[in-house]
Amino acid sequence: MSDIAIQTENLTKKYQNGVLALNALNIKIKKGDCVGYLGPNGAGKTTTIKILTNLIRPTSGHAYINGIDVNKNPKEILRNIGSLVEVPGVDEYLTPNEILTYFGKVHRMSKKAIDLRIKEVLKIVRISDWEHKKIGSFSTGMLRRLVIAQALLHDPEILILDEPVLGLDPNGMKDVRDIIKQLQSENKTIFLSSHLLHEVSETCTKVILLDKGKVVAYDTVDRLRNMSATQKIDVELLKLLTKEQIIEIESISLIKDFDIINKHLKIVFDGKRDTSSQILSKLISLGFEIVSYHPASVTLEDVYISVMGEETGVK
Repeated sequence: MSDIAIQTENLTKKYQNGVLALNALNIKIKKGDCVGYLGPNGAGKTTTIKILTNLIRPTSGHAYINGIDVNKNPKEILRNIGSLVEVPGVDEYLTPNEILTYFGKVHRMSKKAIDLRIKEVLKIVRISDWEHKKIGSFSTGMLRRLVIAQALLHDPEILILDEPVLGLDPNGMKDVRDIIKQLQSENKTIFLSSHLLHEVSETCTKVILLDKGKVVAYDTVDRLRNMSATQKIDVELLKLLTKEQIIEIESISLIKDFDIINKHLKIVFDGKRDTSSQILSKLISLGFEIVSYHPASVTLEDVYISVMGEETGVK
């Protein structure tokens, strides 16, 4: 049996207005992986997710869930998927219990299983106290939690989530992060898009960077950090820098860029150990009084900018 949960082969989507959203996209996601899907506006993230959940059809190519072609057998693949693509309009006079009961029946769950599972998923998303309250009074964040509960209701093997923390406050984001980590421990496969790079780095084991409908990078978060074209050094200085010293730093060709925050000098360089040593020697020879000198952590945002470019936004 294959260990691939999600796969696309030359997946292409061209809209009627001529926009090429996906350009022969090829990805493979192993069972049990939690993969973040990142890219600028128009990169093709939502298009990919809509094809995987059979909301739209590709122009050409194929998408597979557990080896089954999504477009040829949608009922079979949707049994194994819980999805959050966009928060739909829902009747404000309904309650979470009523909405989830309806979807439980859609999934052909027994009444006993529905009642039990509703309690479980509302507890997971932390809105148990609102089970019988009209959702007209719900905030955007609470509606997002309810839709996540809906995605989890039938206990799917695979979760496909588009912006799962959209509209949530910091506590809500942490709750969703904890939910995702719990699902990972249960060996669920999770594929999620987000514009919050920190959240992706905190929850996902792997990351796909997408641009103009093509994959430009796909690896673990740690490997992408290590492979980043630029690295940083945090230099703590004894005294504030003078204008003359700033000019001297600008003259060091090994330094790609730098930033100054009080007595801290943040240096961007090529990441090579020899280069780091040479920069330190140069600063000392120029008379800089250095308190500490050590590499700074490379964030997923650093990696993204390195690969995609400064001008590219993430959404």
